[in-house]
Amino acid sequence: MPSHPLTLPSTLSIRHAATTREQLLAALEKHEAVEVEFPDGCDADLSLIQLIEAARRHADGHGKRLSLKAAANGRVFDVLERGGFLSAMDPAFSQFWLHRKEIQ
Repeated sequence: MPSHPLTLPSTLSIRHAATTREQLLAALEKHEAVEVEFPDGCDADLSLIQLIEAARRHADGHGKRLSLKAAANGRVFDVLERGGFLSAMDPAFSQFWLHRKEIQ
């Protein structure tokens, strides 16, 4: 099934969390599959990881699919690393965020 593309804004911080949440929920309401893209050089913080994880669980619970267009990199990867998410991730988390089964 083709995914609906959703490019998020370049500022992905707690100050913009409500707007980002609404974008994610609106896309998931209208489409069976949503593919999220983080702009190059985006400004991200821990709230982004929390929002995406919540949206992913929401999608799973409603028979929908949320995916990332590309593996986390740049600031998004840095937030995952600083938050300790990369040290003990399960295969599903690794596949979703890094597009691979294990950290290399």
